[in-house]
Amino acid sequence: MRLEYIEPFVNSTIKVLDSVLQSDIVKGCPSLLRNGEIEGEVAVLIVFKGNAEGSLILNMDDDTAVKLINAMNGTDARTMTVLGIDSISEIANMIAGNAASLLNDKGGDFRVMPPKIMDKKELGRRAPGIETLQVPLFTECGEITVNVSISTN
Repeated sequence: MRLEYIEPFVNSTIKVLDSVLQSDIVKGCPSLLRNGEIEGEVAVLIVFKGNAEGSLILNMDDDTAVKLINAMNGTDARTMTVLGIDSISEIANMIAGNAASLLNDKGGDFRVMPPKIMDKKELGRRAPGIETLQVPLFTECGEITVNVSISTN
């Protein structure tokens, strides 16, 4: 796994969340996930292609997702809504677009696919054997985990 491809995704996540929440984001210790299973109740997947191919998954529990949506939209929702799902997708899109721009500015050729909200069943079906770097981020809304899987061409 090449760190120069992973760092822009983690740093972009911190930058976007900091902008949306306007509060400090604390980066936890990275860990390598080898079994392919990503936990969480809410997750959004973004696939990228180019010099390397892979995915970015942001996952969190329902409570964190609702708090994030409320902070982003200035609402007081108690449960996930259609607007909430769109908001989480937009955050992931901003993160992936920013990371792809950083990589492309360094001479890369990366394209970002549209985000997809995933449920628990889909998270459990991720391909086993693919290494994923997980980085927990601690926000005022709760923990959001950045999962990056990359294979170089």
